[in-house]
Amino acid sequence: MLTYILVILVVIAVLYFSFRALGGGTAVTSEDYRTVLARIGEFTAARAAELDASLDAETANAARKKLTGYQEQLSRLEPESSGEEHERDVLLSVRSLLSVAIEDLGWACRMVEAGNYNDNQGVQRAVGELRSAAAECIAAAQRLNGSPDA
Repeated sequence: MLTYILVILVVIAVLYFSFRALGGGTAVTSEDYRTVLARIGEFTAARAAELDASLDAETANAARKKLTGYQEQLSRLEPESSGEEHERDVLLSVRSLLSVAIEDLGWACRMVEAGNYNDNQGVQRAVGELRSAAAECIAAAQRLNGSPDA
């Protein structure tokens, strides 16, 4: 029985340290976090512009893959909890807005990738609404983050 308990504890320790080593939940300073958010916002806006320029399956597929990476980056970072509470709330709000924008663009990409975008007005309207909502979230995130582009 003691052997099983030791094995379970060792497995838990290995999983915990693997998670930490791979960067899961890494806390960063507020300034660094703000910089990361600004960059992800810029990259997301660039993917949105690519999608606006060419609504074809190939462009949508490439944009969706990049957007998935941005979403993963957002989920792996946390602002330091030792900072000012208001600042932390602002940063988490920016992250939420960017996450929603990425999700909206991802769904728009999936709809374009399905191949019936050009033939279906309902899909065209849905993609347009998703792109519009994403643009609003990106702009709000940039304003909240203090970006000069907003």
